[in-house]
Amino acid sequence: MIDLGQLHKNTVFKNQGTPYSLTRTITENGHPDILFHWHTDVEMIYVHEGKAQFHIDDDYFNSEKGDIILIRPNALHSIHPINDEHHYMDAINFHLDLMGYSAMDQASINYLQPLYNGQLDLTHVIKPNDTAYAEIRQCLLAAMETGYFRKSHYEFQLKAQLNQLFYLLFENGYVISKDLSPEGYRKEEKIRSIIDYINAHYQEDLNIDQLAGICGYSSTHFMNFFKKHLGVSCIEYLIQFRLRKAAELLQHSNLSVLEISSQVGFNNLSNFNRQFKKYYQMTPSQYRKK
Repeated sequence: MIDLGQLHKNTVFKNQGTPYSLTRTITENGHPDILFHWHTDVEMIYVHEGKAQFHIDDDYFNSEKGDIILIRPNALHSIHPINDEHHYMDAINFHLDLMGYSAMDQASINYLQPLYNGQLDLTHVIKPNDTAYAEIRQCLLAAMETGYFRKSHYEFQLKAQLNQLFYLLFENGYVISKDLSPEGYRKEEKIRSIIDYINAHYQEDLNIDQLAGICGYSSTHFMNFFKKHLGVSCIEYLIQFRLRKAAELLQHSNLSVLEISSQVGFNNLSNFNRQFKKYYQMTPSQYRKK
C-alpha cells in the first residue's frame, strides 16, 4: 500500500511551487459526499478499499478496490458514498503545465492541448485486469510518493513519472476522442455556470428563479434539468454545499456557530442546526470537538 507518511484522511497536501496537490479521502458513515464540481487539473485516483459512486460527465459507475480513475481537465464530476460503505482513495491533481502544456511543442500541440480543450478524453476507470494495469498502477503510485516526499531534485522525477504515465495511457488506448455535440457543449456550459454561480454567491439569499435565469429556463424546466444532470435537486445541492463550507469553518476558524450559520447563507440558526445534524449525524458543536 502506498505510504504517504503523515497525509491523514480527508486532507489535502498542496505544493506551492509546482502545480499539483495530493488528497487522501476516507469515506465513513456516508461522509464526505463530494458534490458536483470541475477544475482545470487532471485528477488521477487510486482506490485502496471499498466502493463509491462516481459521476464523471454523463458516466455513472461504482468504484472497486484497485480501480484507477482518471478525470480530464474541466470534466464535471462528483463522488458519492454508497450507504455506509467504507471507501479509501488517494488522488493526485496536477495542471498540464507541469508536463509542458504551455511549451507549444509537438507533444503539447498533439496531446496536451486537445486533452485540455476537450477534444480528447481519458477512460474513466482502469480495472486490475485491463491492459497495462500493473505498469500504470506502479507509475501512478510512484508519482504520488515522489510528490509527497519531495526528495532532492524531485521535480525532474515527478515530471518524468507523469510523462511516462501519459505515454502508457496513450499507448494502451486509454485516451480517446471526445465527440461532444453543440447541444452537449451548451449543456456542460450551463452546468458549469450554475456551479460557478453557487460557488460565488452561496452566502447570499439564493432562489430557484434566480438560478433558473442563469440558464434562461423556467423554474420548472431548470429544476428538472438540474436533477437530471447532477443527480440531486438544486435545493439539496445548495444545502449540502453550504453545510460543507460550514464544516470547514467549524474546523478551521474560531467563529461562533451563529456566525458560521449566517456566513454560509442560512438565515435561521435552528434550521442550520437541524440541517447540519441531519447531514452529519451530529450537532455543529459536536462536529467542532471531534
